[in-house]
Amino acid sequence: MRPMSPEGPAADGPEATRPQRAIGERAAFSGSETSPQETPRPGRRWLRWGVVVLLAALLIGAGGGYFAGAEARRAAQADRVAAVTGEQFELGVQDLEAGRYEIARQRFEYVIQLDPGYPGAAERLAEALVQLNRPTATTAPLATATPNLAPVEELFTQAQEHFRNQDWSLVIETLLTLRAKDAGYMAVEADGMMYVALRNRGIQRIANEGQLEEGIYDLNRAERFGPLDSDAANWRSWAQLYQTANSYMGVNWAQAAFHFAQVYLVAPYLKNDTYLKYAISARSYADLLVDTGDPCAALPLYEESLLAWENLTLVPTATEAANMCATATAPAPRPRPTDEETPTPEGTAPTPT
Repeated sequence: MRPMSPEGPAADGPEATRPQRAIGERAAFSGSETSPQETPRPGRRWLRWGVVVLLAALLIGAGGGYFAGAEARRAAQADRVAAVTGEQFELGVQDLEAGRYEIARQRFEYVIQLDPGYPGAAERLAEALVQLNRPTATTAPLATATPNLAPVEELFTQAQEHFRNQDWSLVIETLLTLRAKDAGYMAVEADGMMYVALRNRGIQRIANEGQLEEGIYDLNRAERFGPLDSDAANWRSWAQLYQTANSYMGVNWAQAAFHFAQVYLVAPYLKNDTYLKYAISARSYADLLVDTGDPCAALPLYEESLLAWENLTLVPTATEAANMCATATAPAPRPRPTDEETPTPEGTAPTPT
């Protein structure tokens, strides 16, 4: 029987070596293996990839939405231009049939400018030009309307009814018939209704129907019965300014851009094409400035044209003009110093030659 040591069981016994073996195993494990805190978890790896995929999907979706929106804006702009072109063509046909050949010519030329291949525009323009160049002939008498044979009292009552219905054309026609029969019957009241009817029909023709000449004529006639109010006077001045600007289209782009800029500021949708004509005239004048060697002066005109009409085909032209302006205004390169002109550092004497 082996004696026990004062310090415990013998070191070489089976019971004594078990704790030591466990300690050694833990030490070996801790020294040779990675700690649990340092071991990457598979779930976190998948989570990171999921975030990356989500961000990529969001970016792709945002980019697709932007391009889809840009395409929708271009399509809407093309629809508006097509609508204006069709409207101007129909109005030109009406002017041609009514004998307003000069106005018809302007409309068809404008349609061709917006869409050179618009069906029938070239043929209608040729008809208008033929009529404008035809020698003046004796005009046939116009067919007279069926006279209104009602007595003056009934005519005045009819005029009042038309006035309440705001049928300004019938008011004017009825009062003219009344004046032809008895100019003195209810003269003050008749003159008042005539003034209001001419004033309102003139504004309606200018603002809603695009008949600028007819509207100006109505307002001029209304002014014979009394002074125009500021609203009516403004509509007349805008229509006159539009006609002045339109007379320069294709003839003097600088004047067309100048006058259409003023109309665009106060009445951008006059005749539903002011903004388009301003954009076209501003761009055409800018092109002329670039061709004559002044691209810097053309830049603001290109910007105004794009603000009035988001025409994406103009962007490359405006960008090229900006590059030309930057090149023209860039400072001249400084000459490289020669060996004799090379400065010496401070505090050192120049090397003697």
